[in-house]
Amino acid sequence: MAPANLRGALNIGFQMAITIGILAANLINYGTSKIKSGWGWRISLGLAAAPAILFTVGSLFLPDTPNSILERGNHEKAKKMLQRIRGTSNVDEEFQDLVDASTAAKQVEHPWKNFTGRKHRPQLIICTFIPFFQQLTGINVIMFYAPVLFKTLGFGDDASLMSAVITGVVNVVATMVSVYSVDKLGRKALFLEGGVQMVICQAVVAAMIGRAFGTEGEAGDMSERCFLVDAMFLYVRTSQLLHGRGARWDG
Repeated sequence: MAPANLRGALNIGFQMAITIGILAANLINYGTSKIKSGWGWRISLGLAAAPAILFTVGSLFLPDTPNSILERGNHEKAKKMLQRIRGTSNVDEEFQDLVDASTAAKQVEHPWKNFTGRKHRPQLIICTFIPFFQQLTGINVIMFYAPVLFKTLGFGDDASLMSAVITGVVNVVATMVSVYSVDKLGRKALFLEGGVQMVICQAVVAAMIGRAFGTEGEAGDMSERCFLVDAMFLYVRTSQLLHGRGARWDG
């Protein structure tokens, strides 16, 4: 449904929504931690229902894609939907491309067998391993357990939560950079740059934690802590460049 020239940026809209949600959660956690009665965590968890409700209600108003309508054999409705999406009645060329693609797809015999065959094996491997290894980079550990991680490094409760908020801000800003640059630089360039920088940042973080902090944060002065936090921020920033390929691979 996305225009070709904006497809990469709009694809990252999914990642942008995630990063904004993480930042919002960090801010809520920081705010509810100030509630003295000790039940702030209930508010923090309960407020997660708000975006869930919006997501559910919003899904009721999502239109079917022209491709989906074509697959069900309603060409006239599919064309009207494409005209509505593009905001113009002049969609004959694009609509014909969709019809041709749908027709060609229906003529394929044994699609799953072809999909896993030798011809398409490189694409299958890339589409499987890239998201797999993205999860193994450790970004979820830093984003989801940031307050615990910062507390291990010797920060106080408030400082740990605030550091997590700053991490969320860096996350959002880096995603905005990806949205702006993905269709200009290409997904492959961002993917390679982000991957190399993440390796360097992870090596620095692991070496410093092992040398100066151990497992309980019992060592390390403030300058070392600040340097380590900066390395984590840079890691988060480069992680979003890696995600900036837009959940699709053009290489």
